[in-house]
Amino acid sequence: MCHFVTLIVPTKNADAVRAVMQRHGRAASPIDNPSIRNVLRDGEHQYLTTSGHCDCGTVLAPRHESSEDKLAKEAAKMKRKGWSTTKIARAIEDRRKAVSRPDGGESDSLELWNAALHQLGRELKLPYAGLFVRFYSGSIATETFSASRRQVPEGEQWQDALSSMAHDEVTIFPLT
Repeated sequence: MCHFVTLIVPTKNADAVRAVMQRHGRAASPIDNPSIRNVLRDGEHQYLTTSGHCDCGTVLAPRHESSEDKLAKEAAKMKRKGWSTTKIARAIEDRRKAVSRPDGGESDSLELWNAALHQLGRELKLPYAGLFVRFYSGSIATETFSASRRQVPEGEQWQDALSSMAHDEVTIFPLT
């Protein structure tokens, strides 16, 4: 029940991707979610970039629904799934703690994501890289959902491109 950010790049060199992302306070752990894989092209690979517990509060793909509204919906969903009252309360409290951490920290800002993507391009000679944000309610590796793909037009300002990301959309950024 948290947000997670996935990096999409046309390289399977996980060590090189990890080295670049670590310099920006992020991780790069290979992952293969089948729903994301459905919108990828040959040679593209997925890397989970979360370095902590989750990416709740990320500046990417912001939602405009209030946190309490989201928590209420999640609690109702858990109840329908048969979760106990105690388990729901514990999960919702964990979620409140995650949401309350400060936004735009050291490992999450538009500037950080721009720098990380462009460094990947320079160091690994990648023509593009993509980012994907999702609020997962189950396993990150196996949860099924409908994902889409969008190519950011050449010449679009990086701030506009990053701030226009949508949930469940692989957003591809040109790096050349």
